[in-house]
Amino acid sequence: MNDIFPFQSDQLIIKIPSPNNILIIYNPISSAGNTEALAKCLEMELSCQGKSVVVRTSEKKMKGYSRVKDDIVKSDLVVVVGGDGTIRKLLDIINKTATPLYAIPGGNESLFARSYEMSTNAQDLLEAIATGTCLQQFYGLISGQGIQGEKPFFHMASMGLDSLTVKNIGKRKGPLNDSIYVWHGLRALCALHHPTVSVSVDGEPVIDHGSGYIIVANNSAYARNLQLVPSANPSKSELVVGFLPGAKHQHELVKAMKILQRKPANLPMQYYSGKKIACTLHDKSYPLQVDGDYFRNRDIDAGSTVEFNISARPIRVLIPSSLNSKALQAANQ
Repeated sequence: MNDIFPFQSDQLIIKIPSPNNILIIYNPISSAGNTEALAKCLEMELSCQGKSVVVRTSEKKMKGYSRVKDDIVKSDLVVVVGGDGTIRKLLDIINKTATPLYAIPGGNESLFARSYEMSTNAQDLLEAIATGTCLQQFYGLISGQGIQGEKPFFHMASMGLDSLTVKNIGKRKGPLNDSIYVWHGLRALCALHHPTVSVSVDGEPVIDHGSGYIIVANNSAYARNLQLVPSANPSKSELVVGFLPGAKHQHELVKAMKILQRKPANLPMQYYSGKKIACTLHDKSYPLQVDGDYFRNRDIDAGSTVEFNISARPIRVLIPSSLNSKALQAANQ
């Protein structure tokens, strides 16, 4: 199937034949450990529809997916039961194989799945498979000093309270829940300091030694409708950087309140967009969080430059039938 549909960069929406060979990858520690039972349930439902199904557990590191590459190549669809970190590790390999992706929300946030109105309902997946509508979506790539190769991300990378929080959580083992994030978020707030950065977009300087919160986004979905970077869109071949100069503790309290209210933060942020964003960190080293994970489990050293680029080609996201009309409207805008 992967050889039938060549890359079409000028089309947002493409149609694929109904997938028959389906690979389910689940993260055993997501969603309080309930993903295995959900994966088995999906396997049974798909098998009853005559689909050939293989089930695998996720890998802790991206290079671990080389062990399941053959399964991905043989598949017409990869279904991920897990969170955004699991999807992030799969981005490059599903791009190279052109295998469509569908996600079942199984993480604490599951921004990817919820962005496309994907649910845990097996019937939604079956209808999506029958309809065969895919969106071609771009993603981000991170490179720079001390970073081997390019590391993918789909939603965002940031330096601020969220990166300090995920650093504190980073070495924890076992399932995560909201209370763990709240506890470590309070710890991070007590020790909060912001990075000092210089940023250029497509070679043009836009920030010079500015101190504050910074986020590079590929998608506007973040922290339950917080909308810190509302113009970010994976349908566009560009990234958006948002910067909150002079960020203070009260800004974090505003964000926390807006998260609870499920409303946009409306903070006085500055925005810049382009295909290549370079961020140089000054002063002390600082953690970077990427799609909710502590990036490489190490801080970015002071004096280092991190580069963010948009992917050269998009991945294919199989979407629920309920999203078809919205996708058509977006494509015609």
